[in-house]
Amino acid sequence: MALSDLTFKFYTDTGLTAAFGGTYQYTHQSDFSDNPQDNTLYFGSAATTGTRTLQATSNPSVDQITLTPTYALPDWSVTTAYALGYSARPTTPTTYRYEVTTAGTSAGSEPTWPTVIGNTVTDGTVVWTTVAEERAVSEITLGLTEASLGTNTPGAALDVGAAILSGSANKVTVWIRVANAIPTVTSTFGQAELTININAVREIES
Repeated sequence: MALSDLTFKFYTDTGLTAAFGGTYQYTHQSDFSDNPQDNTLYFGSAATTGTRTLQATSNPSVDQITLTPTYALPDWSVTTAYALGYSARPTTPTTYRYEVTTAGTSAGSEPTWPTVIGNTVTDGTVVWTTVAEERAVSEITLGLTEASLGTNTPGAALDVGAAILSGSANKVTVWIRVANAIPTVTSTFGQAELTININAVREIES
């Protein structure tokens, strides 16, 4: 079940009245003087009818509900129509990000991806341009407290409980630390690179 199908969501306030829009856009400094940048979100359900419980589907109320930093861009695929401005990851990552600068259909085998920003590669009728170094999931640290951001492993999954009840009193506070690790000046505005996934969950009402 997708998170969008649940009453449990991320909110920007403790009362669970303002749902999170889904994207943070950061401006990083090439000298890393902006590090780190911390944000707080509140995970819960503001449902007013019944008592709702969120559980992992694998072993309800035993297995943990888990949040995991991961890559947002889809992998490149064969004979696929790609529109101008689309971004994809090589199936074997190169640590660089590629954007379609000539729309078309990809070839039956993956191209050799360039690793110099500004260089291009022709893939079937698509032209990909190397636009930036790729952000790594290790730039994100998750924690249940502000203090834990300094000790938790960057890029690691975060367990938020085996069962979460609805209501603002039962919300889970999730701290998110983003630390820039790339000194190269580029822009990927409007193209989400990293995301936070939740494991398979179910919501029940009683």
